[in-house]
Amino acid sequence: MYNSYQYNPWQTPMPPVKKSINWGNILNNTQKTLGIINQAIPIVYQVRPLVSNAKTLFRIAGALHDDEPQIQESKPMRQQTTIKKDSQTPQFFL
Repeated sequence: MYNSYQYNPWQTPMPPVKKSINWGNILNNTQKTLGIINQAIPIVYQVRPLVSNAKTLFRIAGALHDDEPQIQESKPMRQQTTIKKDSQTPQFFL
């Protein structure tokens, strides 16, 4: 009637230990990992300038979006005058 088995939640059964290491699987998985890393390195070098340029673009956009409006003085435009001559000399416009 009485179960003599006492449950201990902190005691977990040990997994079965493999007697041999399969070196072929380890080398195969290492080769796959190195292949992925070799493909990722050029991508990192291509994306790095984009990220640095994006930071610069956000900095410029923040500078353009200041709360203080800047007033620029407008200068009157000079009127261009044309001089008509009947001779074959070049004409200069001021």
